[in-house]
Amino acid sequence: MAQALALRLLILVLALCITQIQGSDGGAQDCCLKYSQRKIPYKVIRSYRKQEPSLGCPIPAVLFLPKKRSQPELCADPKEAWVQQLMKRLDNPPIQGRRKDKSGKKGKGSKGFEKAEKTQSPRRP
Repeated sequence: MAQALALRLLILVLALCITQIQGSDGGAQDCCLKYSQRKIPYKVIRSYRKQEPSLGCPIPAVLFLPKKRSQPELCADPKEAWVQQLMKRLDNPPIQGRRKDKSGKKGKGSKGFEKAEKTQSPRRP
């Protein structure tokens, strides 16, 4: 009777140890198994991460994280030129300049000041 209880306890401990070794995230569940067949536009992506076969995944890949957190990650082949360009663009985002007004022109600057100066008549003492 005691041996059966000890055996059951040992099996329980081993089962718990195995699940902790594998990790709570499920191991390979976060791996890409195939690449996206379509190019992924820059405007829908917020960042990316790399997948390496040395970490237990079957293929090397780049996982693009969409701006909408409810959408799944998108997998792409890191050898593709468009993937490398997208990664570079995400690493070096464009610098935002001054806002443009409704006409598409940037703020007034010195040209608006010069125009106002020319319309004034000179003062005489």
